[in-house]
Amino acid sequence: MGTPLRISVVTPSLDQGQYIEDAIVSVLDQQYPDFEHIVIDGGSTDQTLQILRRYPHLQWVSEPDSGQTTALNKGIRLATGAVVASLNADDLYRPRAFQAVAAAFRADPTIAVLAGGCEMIDKDCRLLRRFRARLDRFEDLLRYWQWGHSFCIAHPAVFLRRSLFEQVGLFNEAYDLAMDYEMWLRVAAEYPFTISPHWLAACRQTGQTKTQRNRHRMDLEQFRASRAFWRLAPWPQRWTIPLSALARVGWSWL
Repeated sequence: MGTPLRISVVTPSLDQGQYIEDAIVSVLDQQYPDFEHIVIDGGSTDQTLQILRRYPHLQWVSEPDSGQTTALNKGIRLATGAVVASLNADDLYRPRAFQAVAAAFRADPTIAVLAGGCEMIDKDCRLLRRFRARLDRFEDLLRYWQWGHSFCIAHPAVFLRRSLFEQVGLFNEAYDLAMDYEMWLRVAAEYPFTISPHWLAACRQTGQTKTQRNRHRMDLEQFRASRAFWRLAPWPQRWTIPLSALARVGWSWL
């Protein structure tokens, strides 16, 4: 197999002491020979720092920041791996995810981004449902409001070649909730997504998660991100996409 492909995991965190140890352990349990786990904490006041100190393999910093997107970019700048992924402090990796990711990147050096399946779990890690990664056309990504259960590019189940950031840039800090979606649009406009058949991650869904508490604002951010790429859609979809999107968020956005 040769030298293992180094994988960097970036975890943004703020007062996630209830869950962050599960995330840390899910990385350790990969038993992968070459990885780094970078935690960018926004100045937590709960038990997060005590937990971080228990794991000497972590590279972490805790200081006030401008939010999750800024933390992500800070961690990416510190990353040294050939492949970079982001794992929220309340999410998990599934067993042997890193082996599946490394095997895919090794088998095809042209892969820029790999997306796998993601399971939704509740606060007690009980399975709620599953989303199989799928991206057949760029147009599918533009139609974020139609994803449903048949289409999903889930943030914790996405792994990017680090050199990709030099070409498309880091996460857009103008986005607080849809920063991942805006990034996927930028990447997909330039490179195909490679879809892994494996279940790579689990995303925790509770009534207190950031996206659940801000559904309307997230919808508006996704609309703004999608709108910037409508020009890339083929005809006649270039008309149908704006019409259906505006019907969802309101015509006042015209």
